Amino acid sequence: MRNKSGDVASSPFQHGAERQAFVARLQFVLDHWPSADKLARAAGISPSALRKWLRGEAEPSRERLITFADAAGVEIAWLVRGEGDRPNLRNISNRRHEGGTDGPTVDEFLLLPQRPKAAAAGSGKPAPEYPAEFIAFRHDWIRAEFDLDPGQVMLISAVGDSMEPGIRDGDLLLVDTRQDAFTEFGIYVFEARGERLVKRVQRKFDGTLYVISDNAVYQPEAISSELATEIRVVGKVIWRGGGV
Repeated sequence: MRNKSGDVASSPFQHGAERQAFVARLQFVLDHWPSADKLARAAGISPSALRKWLRGEAEPSRERLITFADAAGVEIAWLVRGEGDRPNLRNISNRRHEGGTDGPTVDEFLLLPQRPKAAAAGSGKPAPEYPAEFIAFRHDWIRAEFDLDPGQVMLISAVGDSMEPGIRDGDLLLVDTRQDAFTEFGIYVFEARGERLVKRVQRKFDGTLYVISDNAVYQPEAISSELATEIRVVGKVIWRGGGV
């Protein structure tokens, strides 16, 4: 069972003393980083999750422990159980945060095609179906900001003006593909009768969908529960990139 921060709800430590020792080792690592937020982002976790670990309010899963240890430059056995000598983190801290020669590598980035397929937000000139260029997103940024694996997102271009002012023609949209159903009110990318759209969607208890454009020029549209079954949800919009 997992809690809201994605960590294991049951304690991986048998005794309170083990938990306190683990927190002390976390704090030792943090002392060698500029801030808790930067450490969290490097480890691919949210800053709030790291602060909960430090306060002893939550404990990381095995997968997150491994990711954290790798980002912090410490052995997993030392981090979890205190085995072995305490690591010397001074050089690691300097190299990563004081302009050393070790910079990010290509493996740390997710490359997404800018225009693999557009989503219509009203009338507008269709974008090309082939990739015009690629945009790089850091893996740790995607994990820290959205608690998502890089393989669970896709990039889509908005076409048209129906979602202005929030989403403008040509804006880039990062989409959470895990959200393959209209589970809550929000902006979704979905396919209906051969057209890919980006709209705000509200689902009623009877299964009716209200498709809403942020631009007041466009009227909301109600889709019956029967027609709603024909819609394929691509994902939920979690980030927009574009002009001011």
